[in-house]
Amino acid sequence: MPGMLGMPGMAQPPVPPRNGLGIAGLVLGLCGLVIGLIPLFGIGAILLGIVGLVLGLVGLQRARRRVATNIKTAVTGVVACALAIALGITGMVIVANAVTQLGEDLSAVGATTPATAPAAGTDAPDTSAVGFGQTFTYADGLAVTVDRPTAYDPSSYAAGNTNPHAFQVTVRVTNNTGQAFDPTLLSVAMSTAGAPASQVFDSEMGLPPQNQLQPGRSLTYDVAFSTTTDAGEAQVDVVPSFDHEHAVFTGSL
Repeated sequence: MPGMLGMPGMAQPPVPPRNGLGIAGLVLGLCGLVIGLIPLFGIGAILLGIVGLVLGLVGLQRARRRVATNIKTAVTGVVACALAIALGITGMVIVANAVTQLGEDLSAVGATTPATAPAAGTDAPDTSAVGFGQTFTYADGLAVTVDRPTAYDPSSYAAGNTNPHAFQVTVRVTNNTGQAFDPTLLSVAMSTAGAPASQVFDSEMGLPPQNQLQPGRSLTYDVAFSTTTDAGEAQVDVVPSFDHEHAVFTGSL
């Protein structure tokens, strides 16, 4: 009877688990990790990570109280959000260092002594391109080597894969300058058949080099590019810092 529904001892319908907060925290953490791969978007990764971390912790508490059933999802979301925050902070540090270095270089413009014109009968030195696998050594002792590009299969989470083909290049930098080298300003660009390639940002490639490279040490850095062709001539330009010119590497794909 209708009046008997609220009587003590009567079975109540089960309350469905509330898993939404744990799932939301995981989604925000994964989004923060993807965005954090781009240093310029570091603040976005931090904001997503913080919001997702709060939601994940609340979802974790609900799961412990048995109000929710997705404790593994909540824990994974908390870890992903923490990593997104760390990645975002790293990106902001990289950008801050780049801006600081740029300001120092711009302030030094005009303070250096103009280059002396070459003497009569001599030719000015040219910056010649070298082949893939060869080493380009700067006057200060910094040496750069770029291996021949190899085919690359971007993951489903990769960003920048806008062309039909993809290649991976391995860059090795050896510091023989006698002082520490900061690799955070190192940039790599690629072109195939005269057309510029777009850089692919993929979590499987790992993070760009960040630690100071001490004298006598080397580092290896893998970069992926999306290209319009998978055959013909290719060129890879490496710029280690604002104080170094382009190191140009050419060859066939």
